[in-house]
Amino acid sequence: MLNKLRSTPRRWALAVALCCAAVPAQAQQQPVNLTIGSFAQGSSWYVYSVNLGELLRSVLPPGSTVDTPPLAGGLANPKLVDSGKAQLAFGMAVVGSWALEGRNSFKEPLPELRALVGGWDEYYLVPIARGTGFSPELGDFFKTVRPKSTVTLLQRGSIGAYGGQQLLDLAGAGEEPLKAQGGGYEYGSYDMVKNRFAGGSGDVFVHVATLGHPSITEIAQSTPVTFLEPSKATLDEISKRYGWETRVLPKGTFPGQDKEVLLPATTTTLFASTALANDLAYLITKTICERTDKLRTAHKALAEFDCARGAWKREVNGLPLHAGAERYYRERGWLK
Repeated sequence: MLNKLRSTPRRWALAVALCCAAVPAQAQQQPVNLTIGSFAQGSSWYVYSVNLGELLRSVLPPGSTVDTPPLAGGLANPKLVDSGKAQLAFGMAVVGSWALEGRNSFKEPLPELRALVGGWDEYYLVPIARGTGFSPELGDFFKTVRPKSTVTLLQRGSIGAYGGQQLLDLAGAGEEPLKAQGGGYEYGSYDMVKNRFAGGSGDVFVHVATLGHPSITEIAQSTPVTFLEPSKATLDEISKRYGWETRVLPKGTFPGQDKEVLLPATTTTLFASTALANDLAYLITKTICERTDKLRTAHKALAEFDCARGAWKREVNGLPLHAGAERYYRERGWLK
């Protein structure tokens, strides 16, 4: 009898253990609700976010939600995450460093931002000019080819417009100098830019673009254009002053681009804040890095995406790593 009484607790403990073991680990976790910040419908980031959302829903605890609204953008996403309105967002490494330090378009530092996975793609700051048959040097275009140019940029506050302003200022074609020589700037939508080029009233468009960016592709298909190239001095200065890298836009990336072009560049990173739980940051990072094949099929720009190529590095994130992401990279042996 005594032995029977002694064995009962052990049997009960074993039964409980077997019962719990039969329940999937995810079912023992609380559901989570995530919002991923990206950009407008049709943008590369929106495509990334929709596909990432589908991937995360398959690994998160039952009852979890992942929303992927087409909102915010390069300059707005750090503030979106910092405020808690989104738990994750896509951003540019160069902008992440501005946000962390509170410089350029950020009036105050956002020190709680943390990177999860960097190096998704390549983004180039691409200046194109309507027409052909002239020098492709960016500064020379505004001096000798078309001094009274109309520059078309996307809406003020977008990273395309902000980066374009930085580049043109350093090339001697800032808004005020250009106005003084009879030219000007116009801000609007992709449709406005395409219409200006097609109608002959737009001279230069500058935008951040991935490989095969649809709007630049459409403009180059319908209107003869020249891909302008900044001088070495301009490239050096935009790197020194603002943190842009310098990379080669491969020949043939866009219609009519018959040679490679050296341009300011950066890359996309997925980031969060320290408010994101470490275990959740770990799971998100692990899922992305071990199921990258599911993401590569989503967009041409992700064809070379591979976490092993340095997704943890500060220079491809612009932000320090989240502790949960760091744990994953150390487990893989990528981060020593």
